[in-house]
Amino acid sequence: MVRSIFTSEEETRRKGIVNTSLKIVDEYGIKGLTVARIAREVGFAESALYRHFKSKKEIILFILNEAHLLAKNQFQEIKDSSENPLKQIKLLLKKHLEFLQEFPGIFPIIYSDEIHIGETFLLEKLEILINDLTGFIKEIIENGKASKRIKPDVDAALAAIHILGIIQTAFSYWTIKNRKISLIEVGDNLLSQLFSGITI
Repeated sequence: MVRSIFTSEEETRRKGIVNTSLKIVDEYGIKGLTVARIAREVGFAESALYRHFKSKKEIILFILNEAHLLAKNQFQEIKDSSENPLKQIKLLLKKHLEFLQEFPGIFPIIYSDEIHIGETFLLEKLEILINDLTGFIKEIIENGKASKRIKPDVDAALAAIHILGIIQTAFSYWTIKNRKISLIEVGDNLLSQLFSGITI
């Protein structure tokens, strides 16, 4: 299994640039992410930064690719963890929120359209990532219907969108509360409400 930069323990210049970029986005927003600021906070000249990434857009694309790789690895872990679809959904949500908690700067990159407006290649990459995520959730929902744990009339595609909505809502609420509450607990409570409507 190819490891994502987010789970690799190896410290590299690229990893340092990615982590710094995400911290900048979290603190200053997408517009605050500039090559000059990244280079300054990483601690080397802009020319040195260009040896690793040609532009800010390339950094963002790299982050999306690595997030996608991480998601694929997590999908396999979740499939291997349990045959119970409800437990799989809970674990998926937990892993996703833990990732956002550790790297909150990824949220505006994945869930905000600010960064993708006018950038077709970034939007296309994001669409692939989201399609894979919703596709995986739909597969779990269908398995839940087949095993009679989820109501047979539940629309798997809509349920997948609801779960993405839980991720967004939980993160936004966590941010409003100055990140002093448990993001995982907020997400779990929202998921329990969803389960009350779709489970048998």
